[in-house]
Amino acid sequence: MEEKTNQVKRIEWIDTNIYGAVTLKDLHAPEQNNMALHVCIDPDQVMKNRNQLSKELQIPLSSFTLPWQKHTDHLVMITKQDIGAGATDKNTSIMNADAIYTDLPGVLIGVFTADCVGILIVDESKPALCAIHSGWKGTAQAITHKSVSLLIKEKKINPARAKAFFSPSILKDSLEVGMEVVEQINAMGKRIGLDTTPFIQLISTQKALIDNQGLNAQMLINNGFQPENIHLSNLDTKKELTDCFSYRNDKQCGEHFTFGYIYA
Repeated sequence: MEEKTNQVKRIEWIDTNIYGAVTLKDLHAPEQNNMALHVCIDPDQVMKNRNQLSKELQIPLSSFTLPWQKHTDHLVMITKQDIGAGATDKNTSIMNADAIYTDLPGVLIGVFTADCVGILIVDESKPALCAIHSGWKGTAQAITHKSVSLLIKEKKINPARAKAFFSPSILKDSLEVGMEVVEQINAMGKRIGLDTTPFIQLISTQKALIDNQGLNAQMLINNGFQPENIHLSNLDTKKELTDCFSYRNDKQCGEHFTFGYIYA
């Protein structure tokens, strides 16, 4: 993995027949390298960042195909008719989706996150990829489990060979929640047969710390992913102020972009 410091600031995860990366906060870039039109101050500044990324990747902006996430558990499979959705206008985004999948070459897909986790699922053998946005609300709805289990069932990915890359997100030591969230997480675990105990640390009768990355990683393992193919992030968005956007810190902030595409 290599951090790009002289171009659009990002961490590159994979560059084979599939490219995958996540953009980082950059204090010197327009809107600090915000890539999300739906949470920006100035859309023109975000478009500068998107155009620069498009130029560096040599992928036309018209091939960017993006969702407007709403903390749902919905997966959308991208068709040729969807290509370009959300690329220059948030109102044309793929709506009602927090996970998107494609096996179309040359189509860039991705999700936007601040404290939530972005997950890029890659199967180089197909090739195919899926981008998932999961905050605690998505995790409580088991979006990662639902998405990969459907893709496996329909033979879109092979879990034995697939890889998963996690974006910077709020990590366990920082993700404090109320007991109503713990109850939702525990209920989710019972529904899908996931032991949530290792991922919840009670700190009082009313508060707990949640390991959101760990819960989503376990969903992948329970669906047949190999642990060595799951790459977690050690960047805590609440603590890494230089490199990371954090809604909990700033309320008004930009977002990271977890994205990938299949080489044409």
